[in-house]
Formats: sequence, structure tokens, C-alpha cells
Amino acid sequence: MAQDHSLHPRMAILAVSALAITCANLFGCTGEAATYDYAAPQVAPASILPQLSSMAQIAAILNETAPGQSADPPFASYQVDSRDNATQTLASAAPLKVVQTDLAKCSDTSKCPPYLAVFHNPINSTQFATYLGHSANLRFWHTLGQIHSPAAQPDIRILPDDSVIYAEEYNPSGRPYIRVHYYGNVAGTGVTGLRALISNPATAPTSAVALPRTPFAKADGTPEFGRISYSGSISSSELEITHHDFYLGQRDLQSDGTLTDFKDWSSSSDSTINNLVTSAGGNGKIGDRDIFKVGSEVYEVVEAQVNPTSLNDYGSWRLFLIDRTKSIIQKLSPMLDGGAQSLGNPTVSFLTLPNGAPALVFTFFIFGTNNGTTLPGGHLFVYPFQ
Repeated sequence: MAQDHSLHPRMAILAVSALAITCANLFGCTGEAATYDYAAPQVAPASILPQLSSMAQIAAILNETAPGQSADPPFASYQVDSRDNATQTLASAAPLKVVQTDLAKCSDTSKCPPYLAVFHNPINSTQFATYLGHSANLRFWHTLGQIHSPAAQPDIRILPDDSVIYAEEYNPSGRPYIRVHYYGNVAGTGVTGLRALISNPATAPTSAVALPRTPFAKADGTPEFGRISYSGSISSSELEITHHDFYLGQRDLQSDGTLTDFKDWSSSSDSTINNLVTSAGGNGKIGDRDIFKVGSEVYEVVEAQVNPTSLNDYGSWRLFLIDRTKSIIQKLSPMLDGGAQSLGNPTVSFLTLPNGAPALVFTFFIFGTNNGTTLPGGHLFVYPFQ
């Protein structure tokens, strides 16, 4: 969203025993190879496709009403923060984009975490910083360190060779724009971009690019990676990046862009998604979204305001599920304890749980307005497949 969240109270962490896993237990530990397509964690594994064969089945999982959602009690819905081990303080981990690593098990899981995530947290009343967190079990998160400040809305992918691409909404002067970073491998040292980033999230990227600002827009932001083509060289790659722009300062709308060879950027309005969301009731800002692929179908979850009273109406944000392949849309209404209705910053990831089961991980932000008795902040829902 062009206008970031207001500050919200911290939430308690639910801790469970730390469990580490190796890549042998994972599907799609890192991205797929050079073909231009969606990569882990955005691709549902073949083994669970029968349970995701319809939009209705996917919507039921995202609404947290699907049968069997409580079959594995430790993996249910809960609020999530990230603890900074150095200061013993909590950071609201939202939006929390989760990815899975292929790192071998070691005694210190902060150096070989099975799960990583990027998120942002307020640093003052108007600005945010981005952070890298890690977890051994998806429930107990630790902050590895700050990535950038002032920045927000981060996204991350681990590439097949354990290099990393990262995008964020950078906002040093009140006019946000998108930056994309590449953390490459250091030849002859065995140090991958992934290990360098884990060791020091503030490390300088191997390559960086600031995307051109959208003409006549007052802001660009909420970047999310879509399809990727990468075969070991970022200078001969293709990255699809969805984003929004605050056109003429009137309304956030969706655009699709492509970054070719990490230097050439092209982008155009995503009129199909803008029209679908508007016709379904999302007639205010249309902001953050996340794309995923199930078999041959491409879906996305997108946030939008429904009948907002103002540009800064934090009580009117809702989530919509879109089948991009069929151009159909359905409004989501996750069943949250306390009755919260205003939700934003959705992410979807397909991961393997510590017990070896495949799962869908759905995260979003609960606003402090129109939230009933639900605590505002980051929300993470894990749906294990049997």
C-alpha cells in the first residue's frame, strides 16, 4: 500500500520446541531452474494437488474453515512477532514472507535456519525498517537483523544456487520507490549469497537497482516476485515483479513489471486485476498481493479497500482470491478469533513442516481498526496436508 500501517501493540509469542530439518525432507527448497516460471515457495507440490483442485478448496483453506485444519494442533493460526536475541525486544513481524532454505542441519539454527522470512517494523510514526528473521518451526521467530531503513514491504526468493533476490519499498523522503537487490555467491570461497545475508542482513548486495518511478504516480511500492528465469547469472535473468502505484495521488492500482538482465525495466497497468477487484467491491486502494501456482492454474491473493471513507481508512481493507487463469475472483473472510475484518499484506508459501508434511502458509496483517477483539498485527496460518 502507498500509505503504510499505523502503529499497533505487540503480541505474545507462542513458543514450541525447536525442530531442524534438512533439504532431504523438503520439496522445492529453492527456486526452479532457468525456465521463466513461478518458483518455490510459490508452487504447490504435485502431491497435494488433489486437495487444491478447485478455487473453493483453496478459499476454504485461506478462510481457515477447511476440514482438518486442526489435525496438527501446533500448526494453527496465531499472532506472530520476532524476538531480537540481542536486545530481547519484540518486533511485529508483518508482513511476514516465509521461504525455506536447503541448509544442512547444524547445532546453531540461527546459522542454518530451515525457515527465513522478511518483514518490516515501525521505527517512528511514519517510517519502517525491513528485517530478516529465522525460525526452526514456523512458530517461534527470531530477528537476525535489520536489512534497510527506511524501507517496508519486503519480498525475498532463494535462487537455485543459493543466491538471493530481494525487493522492497524504499522511502527515504516521502516518495516511495522500489529497489531490487541481488546477493550473489563469492567464487572460490563457498560463501553463498544466502549465507552472507544470514550472517549479516545489512550486508551490501552484489548488485542493486532502483526501479524507475511510474509517470504521474506519487508512490510505487509493495513489490512481489512472480515468474523468474535464472541460470546462475543475474545479468542474464528475467524477473517478473508485481507492484502498485499511487496514480495521480488518487488511488493505488496494480501493475506488472519485468526486470530483464537486472537493468532493463518495463511495466504496465494490470487492468485485468484492477477491473476484477473493483467489480468485486474493492473500489478503494488496491495494494499488496502475492501470486502462487497450483498445477496449471495461477492464483493470487490481493488486498483492497471496500467502500473506504478516506484514503487512510484502515478499517476497510479486505482480501480477495483471484484465479488469474480463469479471470474469476472471490472475496475472502478468514474466520479469526475476535472477529477482525480489516486485513492486508497477504502472502502465500508452500513449505515442508518439521514433521515432513507439506503445508500452505498464509500470512497477513490485522489492522487495529475494525478488528473486534482480535489483537492487531502479524497473523500466520499453517495448513498441513495429510
